[in-house]
Amino acid sequence: MSRTVLAGLIGAGLGAGVVMMAMPAALFGRVPALTGTLSAEPADVAVVDGQTLRLHQAVIRLLGIAAPPRGLACEQGAASYDCGAAASAALAALVRGHPVTCHLNGRDARGFPLGHCEASGTDINQALVGAGWARARADAAAGAMPPAFALAERQARDAGRGLWRAGADPSF
Repeated sequence: MSRTVLAGLIGAGLGAGVVMMAMPAALFGRVPALTGTLSAEPADVAVVDGQTLRLHQAVIRLLGIAAPPRGLACEQGAASYDCGAAASAALAALVRGHPVTCHLNGRDARGFPLGHCEASGTDINQALVGAGWARARADAAAGAMPPAFALAERQARDAGRGLWRAGADPSF
């Protein structure tokens, strides 16, 4: 291959890279903010982890909460348990047998839709925090932490529910 052809190929490759970097990120996997409502019947609802649901094929992270990941050991006295699995089980109990509706409000840092979800009228996000299986947190998409979530977390902590049981370490 001649030097002229090789130089042309290298130049074209570099030029294409510059063009791709200059194009809007939305064309290369970044997705726009998301709003709207998504609903599913019980057969189409699955728990991914303690803060994530799958409605049909859409994976939705619960807005305003943080639950421990599966496999995270929480200490309770001398014993330990998988607090992520416990949070997932608590979420599964909330949605089991109920239709679920999620009001979508943006995306998280990994691009997953964020949703405030309810199951037959129960606020799933707040119920998980109130049961002590998730912590309230501010999300960039929603802004400040919802005051009701902060109150629910304080009440769960004071009552020693879920992750807040005596000796448990909810510092995930």
